[in-house]
Parts: sequence; structure tokens; C-alpha cells
Amino acid sequence: MTKDTTQPPRYCPNCHYPLPSFGAYCSHCGQKYTTGRIPVWEMVTDFIESVLNIDSKIFRTIGSLFSPGKLSIEYFKGRHKRYVPPLRLFFVMAIVHFGVLGYVGFDELEQQVEGISERQWEKAHLAGFRDRLDSARLTVETAYPNAPVLTEALDSLERIIGDSRLDSISLGYFSFDRDSSKFRIKQVEISPRDAVEMPLDSFASNYGDGTFLSKMQLRQVAKFNRRGGNFTQFVLSKLIWMVVLMMPALALLLKLLYIRQKHFYVEHLVFSFHYHAFAFLIVSVILLVNQTNLDQFSKWFDKGFLIGMSFLWILVYLFIAMRRFYKQRWFKTFIKYCVINFSYTFIFTLFLVLTLLASALLF
Repeated sequence: MTKDTTQPPRYCPNCHYPLPSFGAYCSHCGQKYTTGRIPVWEMVTDFIESVLNIDSKIFRTIGSLFSPGKLSIEYFKGRHKRYVPPLRLFFVMAIVHFGVLGYVGFDELEQQVEGISERQWEKAHLAGFRDRLDSARLTVETAYPNAPVLTEALDSLERIIGDSRLDSISLGYFSFDRDSSKFRIKQVEISPRDAVEMPLDSFASNYGDGTFLSKMQLRQVAKFNRRGGNFTQFVLSKLIWMVVLMMPALALLLKLLYIRQKHFYVEHLVFSFHYHAFAFLIVSVILLVNQTNLDQFSKWFDKGFLIGMSFLWILVYLFIAMRRFYKQRWFKTFIKYCVINFSYTFIFTLFLVLTLLASALLF
């Protein structure tokens, strides 16, 4: 057989590796073969794939995500290139979910907290204004001692403005009682001006009992009064990492429940990633739908009904996914499903409390 010389040899433009006469990609570096001249549409496609990382496997992954357990089964069959990697899928869905949650749920809460801070600052400014007004009144009354009309006018002005110096804020902090060996809540009354103007160290020392615990708590209380609107976003950013840290704990729980099946720990971890990616997607969509004001839509479905049905769907999804992935009988799967849900509630509550405490201390 004679060698075909009709076609010139091809080399990869990137790594100069010799290429066969067939195939579109280099077997050495993976770059697509090109002569250097590409159409505009190909350039746009490359941009979308490389920068936005959007290609067909994202849509294939989202579609497969709605089939309980399918992505986890496919992943451990070695079909990795078809779908978005589990960890990336989990992080993308988590970011989308908490972004929607911040837009839908935390926006109103943030406005309420900002309103509290603004009222504290307003009271503090009015207290300073009343100090200057009292000083000015004394000067005016000294200059015009026999002017009852002026006195009545100044009295009316003071009644209209009010005196925020007479107001106080009741705050509580945890204090350890050595006599009873228990933590108790101590109540202190502070002025609005001190709440927003006094230096943090002085505030913690003047109003606390001098212990490290009281100083730490009162410093954070003062920060909250001064810029509380940022606290909600601060907590929201920590909730993402809370969910990330929950995954190893849930995977360990699944490992213990299915210890006789000899699954690797990473298999339970991937299963957790896929399940939570689905839960994040469904909750995000329902929250966004509830934000719409479609009259025709509201005639057929109540918003509370949609939320309830979405959580029911998520619970049923978990049961079916466990049944398909771990391949156990229905009764055994149901028992372990109940254990998972009870344990998940406990783990979620524990991690949520720890996250809120850590956020309050680090804010």
C-alpha cells in the first residue's frame, strides 16, 4: 500500500504536534485545529464557552438534575464529560440560591434593620441639637429677660422638637453568675447618643460589668446600632459557607447509614451535592415566581400553596434519589430516609445557630 501524499501533513498550531488527516482536535493539547481564519460566530461561541462557561452540558445537567439520583449514578459510571462537575454545580446553584434569597427575603429585612439604625442616629443628632438649643435659649433669655412671648415661643419649639435625651434603649447581654453557676441576661439602659457616638471600647466598659464576655457582646451591639443594615448581607455571605460545611457532615451520616454497602465516602458527598443543587434550584425558582404579580397566575395557584408543594417535591425527590442510587428496598430506604430528615433538621439547626453566633461576634 502506497502512502497517500495528496494531503499535506497537519500540525497543531498550538503545540506543533503532528495531526492525522481526520479529527478536529489535537490529541496532545486538546486545541481545535484551525488555519487561523475563523468566522465571527465561532469566535462568539468560544467566548461563551470559555468566559461564561455556558455550553450544551449545562442544559443537559439541568435536565438530568430533575431525574432523582441520575446525575450521581452517571457520575460513578465514569460519564464525567457529559455533565457539569458536582462541586461546581453545587456552588453555582448555591450562589444563585442565596442571591435570590438576598433579593427576595433579606432585602425587606435589611431595610427594617437600616430603619432602626437611622432612628438611632436621628435621636443622637436631635440630642446634640437640644444641647445647642438649650445653650441658645439661655443666651436669648439673658438678653431679653422680660419677654414672656419669647419664652412661650421657645417652649413651643421645644415641645415640637421633643427631647431625645430623655429616651433610653434597653439592651441585654449574657453574664455568668458565679453564685448560681449559670448564665443570666443583664439589662442595661443606654442613651441613644452613647449607642451611636461613644467609642466602642468606652461603650463596652461603661455599660458592662467589666468582664471580657460583656465587653465583647456590647461592642457588637454598638456596631449593630451604628451600621446594622450591613449585618443581613454579612450573615447571608456566611450562610453559603454554612451549607458548604454541612455537606461533609451529611455525607458522613450517609456513610454510616449505608456502611454495609461499602460505598466510598466521596460517593455520599457527590450525592449530597446533587441533591442540594436540585433543592437550591427549585426554591430559587419558586421564590422568584412568588415575586411576580401575574393576576392570571394567582387565580390558579396561591403563593403559599406553591411553596408548600415545592418543599414536598424536594422531600419526595430525596426519597426517590436514595432508592435509585443506593438500590435498597422501599421499606429500608424509607427508614433511612426518616433518619436522614430528622438528622438533617438537627444538623441544619446546629450549624445555623453556630453561624449566627459567629456572624454576631465577627460583624
